[in-house]
Amino acid sequence: MNQRVNGVLTLLVIFAAAFSSVFLLKNTQHGQRLIDKLSAAQGGSGYSSEAYHLQADRSIDLSQVEVLEAINRESAALVKAVVPSVVSIDTKGVQNQSVRDVFGRTWVQPRAVQGQGSGAIVTREGHVLTNYHVVKGEPVISVTMHDGSIHEARVIGADPAVDIAVLKIIDSGPFVPLKFGDSSQVEVGNIVYAVGSPFGLGESVTDGMISAKKRSFTDSQVDLLQTSAAINPGNSGGPLVNIFGEIVGINSRIYSTDKDNPGFQGIGFAIPSNDALKTMQDILARGRPIRGFLGMALADMGPNARRILDYSDEPGVRISRILPNSPAMHAGLLENDIIISFGGEKATNTRRVIALVQQSKVGSHVELEVWRDKKKMVLTSIIGEADEKTQVGMAEPKDTLDIKSVLTAIGLYVRDVSAKEQEQGLRGVIVARVDTKSSLHGKLQEGDVVRAINGNYAFNSKDFLTQLAQSATIQDTELFVLRGKARIRVTISKVE
Repeated sequence: MNQRVNGVLTLLVIFAAAFSSVFLLKNTQHGQRLIDKLSAAQGGSGYSSEAYHLQADRSIDLSQVEVLEAINRESAALVKAVVPSVVSIDTKGVQNQSVRDVFGRTWVQPRAVQGQGSGAIVTREGHVLTNYHVVKGEPVISVTMHDGSIHEARVIGADPAVDIAVLKIIDSGPFVPLKFGDSSQVEVGNIVYAVGSPFGLGESVTDGMISAKKRSFTDSQVDLLQTSAAINPGNSGGPLVNIFGEIVGINSRIYSTDKDNPGFQGIGFAIPSNDALKTMQDILARGRPIRGFLGMALADMGPNARRILDYSDEPGVRISRILPNSPAMHAGLLENDIIISFGGEKATNTRRVIALVQQSKVGSHVELEVWRDKKKMVLTSIIGEADEKTQVGMAEPKDTLDIKSVLTAIGLYVRDVSAKEQEQGLRGVIVARVDTKSSLHGKLQEGDVVRAINGNYAFNSKDFLTQLAQSATIQDTELFVLRGKARIRVTISKVE
């Protein structure tokens, strides 16, 4: 019995010795020591620490980058001084939207909308300057300050033609306003900073330069500054400041090839501070923008007009009608006079001349160079003041009944651009429906974007329909329309 037990034990010892030899050989071949295995089995990490040394000295001496270091410090100081005066704006409201069912019936359905933008505090009393399209539609407005506090605000007034709105924070402050700079002194190449709340993320600052000046758009009464400082959705209404922290522009729009998901592509635009300041001062003084007025209807010089009037010179704008007892009539202007320049500015098109008239100071004298009967002459006119019923290039309708009957005869129905469409860069009014018996049936389609009427930007549906009724009773009316990527012009014959 003992011999059998001893034999079994001997076999176990031999087996254990053989297994250990194989185990030791295998792990030694892979470069791992047995002691590491034993340490791991006893709970050790099996890792030995690595030695390292960090670089203690700068790669470049400060004396070699003194200017860059100063720019770094000064940029931070500038931003620190500016951002407390920039606010984030949130809006909530209700907007009417045209809805069409499967039977082709259309009706208006209200829906809740929200919006977001930026603004700059510009007075010690808490007035905030922002874009009109940020607060369009009389929404409930709240502003978030630099310190995170949230306050209600109300709209004092707005000017859609310049895309400027003036708000007032409903609180006693104190408020720290930004100073206005002189945008007429801005030069291409100047360094600027765009401050705002892109995508609702909160305070953000981007830098760039003035890329160009006097960028013209059909839906803006003023020429804009172009900047390379990044502007994204949500930056609208925020300030564009110079190296002194002064407002030289109000950020208003971007150029983007992706209309569904617009984003910065190196080209942004801002309303010059001088135009924004004048608009604000007019609104605070009178509750509305103050525009110059001459009382004349204008038309671009097409091939037929040039042939009939025997005019082949530089660009000009034809006077198609003079309103009775208007400043234009008292200045001696006549129908079919061709305006060559206005106040020294070339009359390149009707939009430009209308903008120059409306921006002129009421009561000022302005010289117009005109072409009449193959001769050039200079006439001087006193700028009148446009009221809410009169506009440059348009005659007043006879009465409300006429407006309704004219619009019914035309058979065109439009709606305002939605907040989402505004973010995508759309401006103007959207064609909602065209009567099958209308002369426009087949010319206009549902979804077409009407940008301008007779060269005047269509700000909203009410403004557009008023202009349409006024124009259609006295002349053929031209619409500038976007259909996808196509740009077309549609003429509405005079309504008899």
